[in-house]
Amino acid sequence: MGKREDTFGDILETSGFKTTTGFLQYPKKDDVYDSALNVDIQNVYEELGGLLDPFPLNLRKWDIEVEDIAVELDEFLHFNRYRLQTLNSSLYSKLKKFPIDGYKTYCSSYESKCLSAGSYGGKWSNNSCVNQFGEGSEPGDLSGNGSPRWKQRAFYDFVKDFNFLLYGVPMVRISIWDKIQVNGLTYNVGQILDTEMYSVGEQLYELIKSRVEI
Repeated sequence: MGKREDTFGDILETSGFKTTTGFLQYPKKDDVYDSALNVDIQNVYEELGGLLDPFPLNLRKWDIEVEDIAVELDEFLHFNRYRLQTLNSSLYSKLKKFPIDGYKTYCSSYESKCLSAGSYGGKWSNNSCVNQFGEGSEPGDLSGNGSPRWKQRAFYDFVKDFNFLLYGVPMVRISIWDKIQVNGLTYNVGQILDTEMYSVGEQLYELIKSRVEI
């Protein structure tokens, strides 16, 4: 876990919410292949420039688990043109609580932050990503084939979004750009985590609960 994820969990624990790690189901490739979602997911993969059929899938456990809700904390690298492309999938009509408009706005508004954080080394490309999406452009150049690693991350985020449809296990995304009111003042989640505002656990949990599919 990264520092922000650790702080997120600590804030929730301080406010009395139970957090765990590694217990909740996350998408496995065979389950996705056998699901009614498979054709649409393969289509999105190919729209991103994916070269393999079927698409490979090697996901990690959830960032945080709180009160049996899987939570992904999305930082700079999760908002860019490729993630925006996945968010245009018609599959999102099946998720009534997903913050689709906000996430599309973050992708359009904060790609420059993603570029600053992810235009070098393995954050831009690696052999596994090239195998899936082809050789990328020069680091920092989003023309042409752009960043294979960004495409892979966007695709993996996309698949994880449908965990509830696959398994009935609630999954929620929280962005560092999401805003919370605290004593009449507005902070984004990134500010709350970076300044370690331990008094806002209730507000963070309410934000999580507001996005749980039912």
